Amino acid sequence: MADQESPRVLRLTFEFHVPLGLRTNIQGTRVKKASEAITSAVQALAGQVFPWASEMRVRHEWSYAWHDHQPEPITLPATDKNTPKT
Repeated sequence: MADQESPRVLRLTFEFHVPLGLRTNIQGTRVKKASEAITSAVQALAGQVFPWASEMRVRHEWSYAWHDHQPEPITLPATDKNTPKT
């Protein structure tokens, strides 16, 4: 087992939020075109910024977040590694 490598994956997540109260019809074709444009831009940069990567996978979804819980930050205890020196 010592010779077996661990799989490594870098995951970056972007969320684009439509402001509450914005009354506009955001059509699926526009969402698809935006997703394709962002994917194309990332793909163009990938060889430069992630030269070790052999593939990329894109997940895109468009949904209504009726019950989306926005988590509050939880402050962790201060340590010498997470507290700036003053």
